[in-house]
Amino acid sequence: MDFFDIFYQYVYPFELQIIFKLIFAFIVGGIMGYTRTMSGKPAGIRTQMLLCVGSTLLTAISIHLKDIYVSPNADPARLMAQIVTGIGFVGGGVILKSDRKVLGVTTAAMIWVAAAMGIAIGSGFYLVSLAMLGFVLLLEPIAKLQFIFGLKSKPYVLSIKTKNLNRVLTLMKQLAIREQAQEAENGDTTIYLLSSYQKNSQLEELLAKKRINFKLKKINTQDFE
Repeated sequence: MDFFDIFYQYVYPFELQIIFKLIFAFIVGGIMGYTRTMSGKPAGIRTQMLLCVGSTLLTAISIHLKDIYVSPNADPARLMAQIVTGIGFVGGGVILKSDRKVLGVTTAAMIWVAAAMGIAIGSGFYLVSLAMLGFVLLLEPIAKLQFIFGLKSKPYVLSIKTKNLNRVLTLMKQLAIREQAQEAENGDTTIYLLSSYQKNSQLEELLAKKRINFKLKKINTQDFE
């Protein structure tokens, strides 16, 4: 009995298919994570790889369980449903609520998508998973378009004299800049707001024309989007 006879005696024939699926998921997860890493976002290469490969493995095993344990009750969808539920808890753990902004929603969605990709690969839907990968790769160009057209808001802090508060709020309303909170102390007022780079430029120009002294800076929070 040679090596291959022993190999096929103790290895299920579908295990090589599962290994191929794992390799495919490893590559797809790595590409997804690479896009996150290059944009400086959390849930990078290793996280996406683990999520995609792990869900692929569980899905592939659940599909082939009926080949090992012949049972009329074998239902691959049961384990897949548990994957979706479990990933929901993982995604919920990366969402953070600060006083002025909710962070991590996009990261949680990416984690959920990575698991869905793994389920698709584990089920053998390679073309569908490649199409989904294409959609994921479009996220970064879309984010850049959001920035270009002023559709992506980030938290900023604006410091002014309290006597100019009403005038500044009027200008903010004209530019559709969202106020989050105010803090007043010793004749100075700090306004926490959500705005874009383009709106900030317009606001700075208007404040300069009105001869209103101000300080506008971005809040240094970790970007979980």
